[in-house]
Amino acid sequence: MNATPPVDPARAFPAALRETAARVVAGLAAGELQPPRASFDVGVAGEVLTIPVRVYYAPADLANAIDAPGDAGLIALCLGTRHHDGYLRERCLRRLLGGRQDWIIPFVVQLVGEYIAEIVEAIEAALPQLDAPAYGRFLLENPGFFARTERRVVSYGYVHADRRLNAGTRTIAAFRRMRDAAAAHGEIMPRVRA
Repeated sequence: MNATPPVDPARAFPAALRETAARVVAGLAAGELQPPRASFDVGVAGEVLTIPVRVYYAPADLANAIDAPGDAGLIALCLGTRHHDGYLRERCLRRLLGGRQDWIIPFVVQLVGEYIAEIVEAIEAALPQLDAPAYGRFLLENPGFFARTERRVVSYGYVHADRRLNAGTRTIAAFRRMRDAAAAHGEIMPRVRA
């Protein structure tokens, strides 16, 4: 039997942050129920990041880590959006939405394709504050990832009888507009296979 090797959550962040990310991950791993084994790849400014699908950190350890100042706290918030507890994911997302770093974007977009309506509604409410050009560039760089997210919005039952009442559908439409505006301005990044 071939066991899938654990995913290194520090690889979910750009190389310039890898040392900080490794410290944050090491602190969280001490109380981890199990290491993450599944991941997905995205590109951020031409760099491939490998993001865990789920993490299983002790909630108290994560709660302490997200209060760290600077990048360490943001890294913990990003990892918190991958937590197995949906309430913790939502808590981390709500704090993360004010961040302007490009490496935060895949953590936000991934949540739109998951099945927790309250999380998608929080993202929809934050759309006016998001860095639309940065989101557009990210979506251009990751067409496969975005297409998969769109399909999930439909398949997870966000499709309300009246699509106009659906937060997932509206958020995907807003992301499309961001992507199309970035393409119209020639902000095309190298595509990443996801």
